[in-house]
Amino acid sequence: MEKVRKYDYKDIESIKKLIEKNGCTFTYQRNEILKEFVENNDKHLNAKEIYDKLKYKKIGVSTIYRTLKLFTNLNILKEIKINDINYYELKIFIREPIHMHFQCKNCRVIEDIFDEKILLRYLEIKKILEKKYRYKIKDVDIIFYGLCNNCIEKFRKR
Repeated sequence: MEKVRKYDYKDIESIKKLIEKNGCTFTYQRNEILKEFVENNDKHLNAKEIYDKLKYKKIGVSTIYRTLKLFTNLNILKEIKINDINYYELKIFIREPIHMHFQCKNCRVIEDIFDEKILLRYLEIKKILEKKYRYKIKDVDIIFYGLCNNCIEKFRKR
């Protein structure tokens, strides 16, 4: 499974410029929330997880929700709803805007899946749907559910 590139703190500067270009202030709280995504760029975070990591910095849950909404509206984050929970991942530098996710039903981990052959098939289906129904498809969420390798191994050892 191929992964996207790792983010670094130079990326925060690019995002800061984007936020300011859109007439918003790049506050301490927004910086701290963004750093959580940069430091955990291989994870999909929800508001509660972010709050649990930042509450000691006196960042309130309402600030986190407002910031997640702003970052999503500015296309910095992508929101993925899984089992009625909104998860977020950095979107601004994702190599492929269309990708798939896998969630383990046991440990709840969420992973990105990049498979070139499957993505090419998706693009074929997208073209067919756009032509047949005159749609303009901008994004799609594909989520697979099952057991990850770690959980499979745990169950085998029982």
